[in-house]
Amino acid sequence: MLIQPPAWCNNARDDMNPNVPLGIAYIAAVLLDEGYAVVMLDAFLEGWDIETRISPERVRVGLPFDEIQDRIELEKPDVVGITSMFTSQRKNMHKVVQLVKNIAKEIKVIVGGAHPTSAPQSVLTDNNVDAIIMGEGENSIHPLIEALLQGNDLNKLDGVGFRIGNNCIINEKTDWIQDLDSISFPARHLLPMEKYIDAEYRHGGRNRKTRATSFITSRGCQYRCNFCTAFKVFSKVPRMRSTENVLKELQYLVDEYNIEEIYFEDDQIIAKQRRAGELFDALKDNFNISWDTPNGVSSWLLNDEILEKMKDSGCYNVNLAIESGSQFVLDEIINKPVKLDKVPRLVKKIRKLGMDANAFLVAGNISEDKIETLDQIKESFKFCRKARIFPHVSYLTAYPGSAVLDIAKEKEYLVEGFDWDDLMINRQQIETPEWSTEELRSLVEWEKIKTRLWFLLTAPLIIKLRIIKQVFLRPKQAYDFVKLLFSKARTFRPHRTSSLQNISPPKNIWS
Repeated sequence: MLIQPPAWCNNARDDMNPNVPLGIAYIAAVLLDEGYAVVMLDAFLEGWDIETRISPERVRVGLPFDEIQDRIELEKPDVVGITSMFTSQRKNMHKVVQLVKNIAKEIKVIVGGAHPTSAPQSVLTDNNVDAIIMGEGENSIHPLIEALLQGNDLNKLDGVGFRIGNNCIINEKTDWIQDLDSISFPARHLLPMEKYIDAEYRHGGRNRKTRATSFITSRGCQYRCNFCTAFKVFSKVPRMRSTENVLKELQYLVDEYNIEEIYFEDDQIIAKQRRAGELFDALKDNFNISWDTPNGVSSWLLNDEILEKMKDSGCYNVNLAIESGSQFVLDEIINKPVKLDKVPRLVKKIRKLGMDANAFLVAGNISEDKIETLDQIKESFKFCRKARIFPHVSYLTAYPGSAVLDIAKEKEYLVEGFDWDDLMINRQQIETPEWSTEELRSLVEWEKIKTRLWFLLTAPLIIKLRIIKQVFLRPKQAYDFVKLLFSKARTFRPHRTSSLQNISPPKNIWS
């Protein structure tokens, strides 16, 4: 039995999305090929309409634990695999682990996902966890299950962690799958696909068509941004599925589920430009679908030819993962090979082709010897306005296994009472001698207000119409924004302050 546990979300519930859990869906497919009987339970999705208040700022979304326990008891599994893709899921994951062992101690429990991969020692402190899988698990899952059921030694299993007494044994992941075509397609038929399609929120929240789903065409990222751990989950070397293999799965989704739109969840879908071009040409020639890349694309790999192929093949939105509008921050702090002087021309080309353009920004970056200043953060917003690209902003997140977390611990930058429960992109975890959390949030919120107003006033008519459409689709969020605007425009100022009350914004709010 494979389980995705409930998730902790913010009040708006837009920081977690009920997408198909591709990780365990791939694992399910491998186990089916090996002759196992497999059942999947996405407790997050199936309890999407059930909220449990955790704190004033957070809710748990998903099936109640007693119902999860009932489902496990009904299936009577020999082995339960539980995913924890997000660190904020970890308590719910551990609760499900406990439920399993309460039913029967002899049931073997395996945990996988991004969190166990990045924090294996922490997960293994739970004595109810029999083993963890780090990184991609398709090659490890069958030998691990056989070893656990037969009581065999786990020491030689690649990418597996376990305990011997009080000692944690971590076998580092080295055997990455080179031929991704050799893996069977995710076992979506074991999941309630219509519920994913009908869910209110999608990854990125921008879908144009109703019948949409997640998809991945490659694994791995060759870059080492200091806040990221993606390379630990899927390796440092990008590996690509063949175009033929991708088309075959897409055809299955169209035939079986009438899919009209795809979210390509790749970390680096254009890492190999020739292959990307071939893939986009094939999409154009064989399908009439819309698609987006909610995880972003690398601006330094884009060119006119690739953008034209993206548009022709159904892409409607380009998220540029620039992270900062300060070249100094990119070069000296984040370690990301973005060249900002290239971005405005790319944005102009994207808009000329009829696609939307957005940017990902991270506020509050740090390195071993440098701290992003408030002025550099202002520079990021100013850059986005000048380049006419809308920014989606998150605060620097100290993910387990990231260089940022190590630096923050060493420099004592973590906020008082720091807890992994707070690892959400819209929640601050870091405070530096350069700025307090209050000062950082004051600046970021004010700059977000300025930028939203600027885009509302200057955007082309088609974008204004989309904004109006979103207002009608999400009236509560629209109300919250207007309330924020009128309440905070009088109190937020764009620089250092110990008190946010009765402070007026500068006269020229666009600079």
